[in-house]
Amino acid sequence: MADVDAGTKILRARVLTIPADLKALFSIVDDGDLSDELRQLAAGAIFYNLNPANLIPAKEGALGLADDAIAIRCALDEVRRTAPEQAKKYAATAPETWEGLENEIALLSAMLGDLWAPLADAWRKVGMSEWRGKKAKDCVADADDSAWLYAAVEEALSLRDVDDAEVVREVRKEPLLAKLTQRLAVRKK
Repeated sequence: MADVDAGTKILRARVLTIPADLKALFSIVDDGDLSDELRQLAAGAIFYNLNPANLIPAKEGALGLADDAIAIRCALDEVRRTAPEQAKKYAATAPETWEGLENEIALLSAMLGDLWAPLADAWRKVGMSEWRGKKAKDCVADADDSAWLYAAVEEALSLRDVDDAEVVREVRKEPLLAKLTQRLAVRKK
């Protein structure tokens, strides 16, 4: 079997940590000391994970979770770069989510190459779009909408059943690049 590149290894690991990583995003969404822009970005990454209109829908199996994991990593990295002191605080409470983030971003962006920037743009657009009558900005501004988002994540996670073998079998570089290329091309039209 051919060696798997480092980006694919990171992506496979992060698909499996999506539930914990979503909880880390909620710490950002709920932090009133952080800018609303970063809080909305974190909520947007959560919305992206929930929205079936994202680039690779979850119905595609484990491969459909790869772009979700990337969106989470991108949102966390934005917080790390923009608000490093707050990011250190979050990292202290969820080290498994934050450890090695800068290196992971470098590996993932290298793996995706020219698709990195359009993917970043696409997940933000989807994440900031309305879904089920709510928007990311609403979940930052209103406690009831934030509670709704928590419940929506809990429901979605209860319906996901992803195991290690499925991730190894399905999350591969070539199918991911092909699917993203196809979906991003459709969005350009």
